[in-house]
Amino acid sequence: MTPQAAFAKISGATATFSEVSYGQLNYAFNPQYKWYRMSKPSTQYAPLNQSFNSHRAYIAEAAALADAEVNFSTTDNIIILANPDARGLGMAGPALAAIRGSGITLDGKYISNGATSAYDLNDWKSIWLNHEITHTMGLVDVYAATRENAANSYDGHRYVGEFSYMGLSSFDGNAPSLFAFERWNLGWLDDSQIFCSSAKEISQLITPVQSAGGIKAVIVPLSRTKALVVESRRAIGLDKNIAKTGALVYIVDSSLQSGYGPVKIYPSSVSTDPRYLRAPRAVGESVTVEGITVSVTSASSAGDTVSIKRP
Repeated sequence: MTPQAAFAKISGATATFSEVSYGQLNYAFNPQYKWYRMSKPSTQYAPLNQSFNSHRAYIAEAAALADAEVNFSTTDNIIILANPDARGLGMAGPALAAIRGSGITLDGKYISNGATSAYDLNDWKSIWLNHEITHTMGLVDVYAATRENAANSYDGHRYVGEFSYMGLSSFDGNAPSLFAFERWNLGWLDDSQIFCSSAKEISQLITPVQSAGGIKAVIVPLSRTKALVVESRRAIGLDKNIAKTGALVYIVDSSLQSGYGPVKIYPSSVSTDPRYLRAPRAVGESVTVEGITVSVTSASSAGDTVSIKRP
């Protein structure tokens, strides 16, 4: 495969970042269209995620090969793109998120984050890069790191189904755009767009998370680490495949680490709706989570008006 053809597999990540950030993030590529021959067979580097040190060594070797021809002095983020035909690298293309000075310095520029592709790039396409680079910006995995039910093919997505590309990173997924809570964490939503309240009764119009402007989420604090979040989803952009629109209800718990359920969607009907396709609440529907009842009282293209009542 030519370097140009390989780069075409990830170039769409720029448009995805622009969409989920409401145009606030411009992820600008500066590709070097040349293959560099590594010192060992691809299988000897696999899996790329076996340890931080082995992954860093892979990145350092590849970057050193290109250093004579590439000016890294203005680089914020480095992508090591392997030949997508190289099966020997395995099925894990992880992010680099170096801390405590453990990154690499090239042309006088310290670089502490980036990502490296593997054979699974062929499955995920450019949204793979969005997932991995969003890790370097601080977001966690919302898919399951462990398996509990081998008979359920969606067990690895038992927390949020096919919502958020930090879960199932696929353009073919149900609704892969980021949660409002995730966008707020990244600074792409202002505090003024988040309605946070512990009131006994709340009535609020929530505008679709995919469109700019308006209140994007209602957050009800439950503890120092846990909160109930309500947002609105529509069939727009990345979420064009969404099976059901409406108010999406989920719990965020920052005491739970990446891959162990820091975000959980409700209603949680894994046995009957393992992909959470029916989870968004439509007009007249409700869900009760930890004693708090969320009901949708009206809906339009402007969003969903929700009623939230707590004991």
